[in-house]
Amino acid sequence: MRDNSGKTSVKIVVRELPLATDTGLGEAKRLAKRSRPKPWTDELNLEFPTKYRVIASAILLLVALLYPAKWLLTDGIAEDEGIQETRIEEGGGQSADSLPVDVSGIGSEPIAVVQAAVLSKQEPAVLPEAEEEFSDNAVVAKGKQLFDVNCLACHQLGAIGKIGFAPSIGNRDFLALATDAFIRQTIIIGRQGTAMAPRPDLSEKQVTAIITYLRSARVSNPVKVSVDWDKKFNGDATAGAEKFGKYCSACHGSKGEGYVAGVPGTGIGLPGFLSAASDDYILQTLKLGRIGTPMRSFIGPRGLANLTEGDGHDLIAYLREQGRKNVPTRDREVGVKGDPKRGKLHFDVNCIACHQPDGLGKVGFAPSIRNRDFLAIASDDFIRKTIRNGRLGTAMVPRPDLAFQKVSDIIAYLRALPVANPVEIVVDPTLSFNGNAEEGAVKYANYCAACHGSRGEGYLAGVPGPGIGLSGFLESVSDDYILQTLRQGRIGTPMKPFLGAKGIANLTVEDAHDIIAQLRVMGKGNGSGQ
Repeated sequence: MRDNSGKTSVKIVVRELPLATDTGLGEAKRLAKRSRPKPWTDELNLEFPTKYRVIASAILLLVALLYPAKWLLTDGIAEDEGIQETRIEEGGGQSADSLPVDVSGIGSEPIAVVQAAVLSKQEPAVLPEAEEEFSDNAVVAKGKQLFDVNCLACHQLGAIGKIGFAPSIGNRDFLALATDAFIRQTIIIGRQGTAMAPRPDLSEKQVTAIITYLRSARVSNPVKVSVDWDKKFNGDATAGAEKFGKYCSACHGSKGEGYVAGVPGTGIGLPGFLSAASDDYILQTLKLGRIGTPMRSFIGPRGLANLTEGDGHDLIAYLREQGRKNVPTRDREVGVKGDPKRGKLHFDVNCIACHQPDGLGKVGFAPSIRNRDFLAIASDDFIRKTIRNGRLGTAMVPRPDLAFQKVSDIIAYLRALPVANPVEIVVDPTLSFNGNAEEGAVKYANYCAACHGSRGEGYLAGVPGPGIGLSGFLESVSDDYILQTLRQGRIGTPMKPFLGAKGIANLTVEDAHDIIAQLRVMGKGNGSGQ
C-alpha cells in the first residue's frame, strides 16, 4: 500500500495453523490448504504499480513453463560433481504373494552344495544395453514384488542401499561387474558374518525375477566390464596389509569385518564375500569404484590413490588371508550369558531394518519385540528359536549364521530395555486345549481376520497384523502362549485384550480355545506358505 509520502509498503498477514496432532492429519491438511495465501489478494497485499505487476506476472509464467522441462530433459538422474544416483523404475504395485520358507535341512552341507552348483554357472558380466532385453513387464513386476517383501527393508527403495547398513545393488557399477550367478549365489546362500541370511526358500524363478527387476534399472552412462572369474593373482599379503590399513580400513574395518565394526563399508574381509568374489571381481571394483556410493576408484590416474594393479594384487592377497582368519568360531550353547551392550550392536546390524529402533516394530510390517506383554509371555528359548529358525511364510528368515552368543546378547538387550508397568506371566508350554475349530472359524472371522488376514497369513495379505495362521508361527508357540496373548493383548500396538470384562469382545476362555483350534487347522493348510 502507499502511505502519504508516496512510498510503497508490503503488508503480509501470517496465520497460525493448527498442528496435525491437535486436529488430526486430514483436518490439518484441509485447513492448511484453505489458509494458503493467494497472490494479489488482500492477505498478501502487494500494491505495486500496474506495470511492475505485469512484469512480475510474466516472469512467474516463464519460470512455471521452463521448470518442468528441466526434469523431462534430465530423466530424473541427479548429477552432482560426478556422483550419480541410479534409480529403479517403480512398476507393478501388486500386493506381495505369500512366500514359503522351508527351514528344514539348513546347514553347512546343503549350503556348500548350493554354492558349488551356483559357482559352476558363472557367466561373463555384461550390463544390459537396452530395456527391450527386459520387456517382460510381468517378470519385472513380480521381481519388484519379491524384492519389496524380501530385500527392501535392508537394501532400501530402488535398491539404492544405505551407507553403513546395506550395499547398493541397483548400482550401475555393481550390475556391470556382478553376474547373475553371483547375485543368485548371494541370495540363496547369504553372506556369512553379515545380516544377509541364506534364502534357499526362494525358488529359481523367484530369484530370476528379482535379478531381472534389478537389471531393469535405468542407469546413466552404462558401462561394460568383462570379469575373469577364474583368474588368480599372486600378491604380497604383508604389503597388502599396510595398503589396506592406509586406504581401506576406514570404510571396511581394520580386519575387513564391515558394518559390525561400525564403519560405513561392507565386510570385504569376510569369508561369505570372498567365497563368492573372484580376484578379478575385486580388482575391477578397485578400478571402477561404485558410482553414487563412498566407494571410489583407487587404481590408475583417475583413482583416489593412483594405485597400480600390483597394489591391487597385494590388497587382494591380504583380504584372502583375512577371510581365512575371520571364519566364525564354533557355536557354544552352554552357560552363555548375554551382554546387552553387545546385543544392541548385533540388533542394529541384524534386526533393526524390520523391527525398527529398540524393537518397537512397525504396524503392517514387523511386530514389536520391545513390547512389555510380548517380553512377559515369550521365553528366551522362544525368541532364540524364532531368530535361528525364522518364521515360515514371512520375511523372518532363518539365521543359523548367528552364533549362540550373539543371539543371547540380542535377547539380553531386549530384556534390558525399560518398559512401563512390567507384568509377569507364566506360560505353560505343555498345555493343549480341545476347542471346536468350526466354532472358532466364525469367531476368527469376526474378531481376528481384519488384522491377521482371512487365512491368518498376516502382512503379506496387506493387513496390519502378523501371520498367526502360518505354520512357522504355530510350530513355535503353545496353546497357552496364544491364550495368554488373547487375554493380555500387546500394549502399544493394535492388539487389544479379547478375554474377560476388560476385553474388547468379552470372549470366554472357551471362545479362545475354539479360535486356537481354528488357527491350528489354518497352520496345516498354510504349511506351504501359499
